[in-house]
Amino acid sequence: MTPPIATGSMDAWTDAAGWHALLIRERHLFEPMIDGASVGFVARESADAGSGEMLVWRRSGNATLVERRAFAGFANCPVALLFVAEPGAFEAVHERLSDNALGALKLQLRSGAMLLYVIAPKRQLLDDGYEDFVEALGLAFLGACR
Repeated sequence: MTPPIATGSMDAWTDAAGWHALLIRERHLFEPMIDGASVGFVARESADAGSGEMLVWRRSGNATLVERRAFAGFANCPVALLFVAEPGAFEAVHERLSDNALGALKLQLRSGAMLLYVIAPKRQLLDDGYEDFVEALGLAFLGACR
C-alpha cells in the first residue's frame, strides 16, 4: 500500500506544509536549479512494485513546490533525483523538519535506509543546478575534477 500524499496532515508523506517550510529555509540549495528541476521521494514498497505515489520537490519560478505525483517505475520517473525510503526512513527525516532535516536525510543515506537513484545524466544535473543540493547531502557525484 502506497502512503497517500495530501496537504494538511502531519504524516511524513502528507505534510506538504512542513516540507514546504523546510524548502523555504533551505532555499539557497534550490535557487540555482532551473524551472522544472525536481527531486522525488518514494517508499521502497512503491519502488519495488513499480507504481504508486511519490512526494516531489519541484522548482517553479522563484519557489520550490511540494507536489504529489504518480510513480510509474524508474524508466518513466519524472524527477532527476529519486530517494527510495525504507520503512521509517522518510519519517525519521520528517521528525527533524524543524531542526536539521537535511542532516537527518544524510544519516538515512549513509545508513542505507534511504537510497538515492540519479535518474538524469551528470551533465544535466550540473547544467540544471543540482550541485549545491547534492553536495549539501555530502554526495560528491562531481568528483575532484570538472
